[in-house]
Amino acid sequence: MRTTTRIWSKPLVIVALVAAMLTGSISPSYAFLDKTRFVAHLGIAYYCFHHWVWNPYKEGKFNNGADHRTATIVKGGIATLFAYHEFKVSEKIAQKSHDPLLQKLAGAIPSMTGAFAAVGSKLKSGHFDPKDIENLHNLTGSVASEAAAGGAVIKDVPVPVPGE
Repeated sequence: MRTTTRIWSKPLVIVALVAAMLTGSISPSYAFLDKTRFVAHLGIAYYCFHHWVWNPYKEGKFNNGADHRTATIVKGGIATLFAYHEFKVSEKIAQKSHDPLLQKLAGAIPSMTGAFAAVGSKLKSGHFDPKDIENLHNLTGSVASEAAAGGAVIKDVPVPVPGE
């Protein structure tokens, strides 16, 4: 009985590999679960922004005299630059997608990525301007509401960070 299982298992594995290769060549990988991937990357970006920039800003941790202010600002800058990276990934997914909602949202993301890159660099170098944070919050809210109106709700995705 064991030899018949071995005899059939090799051809089945070969057939499965051939089917996977053919399926992969027929539909491009960027189209695979594009809405899900898009929303996941935006969720990660929103989480980074809200957890390390928006919430500390609301709590007054960026204000003069706040404990560990410089460290909080630098962490916020790094988180903002990581969010920038996640926005770029989601922008690429949206541009290559054939989904009309993602195509529409792809037009709004470049302004966000530029704003996140600029503010992230300023924060990382220790420069803080409250207007920058407010503008980023408004930008993220506008894209999130556009996505929600189209049926793709973007939520914060908690990402465990080592040492946090």
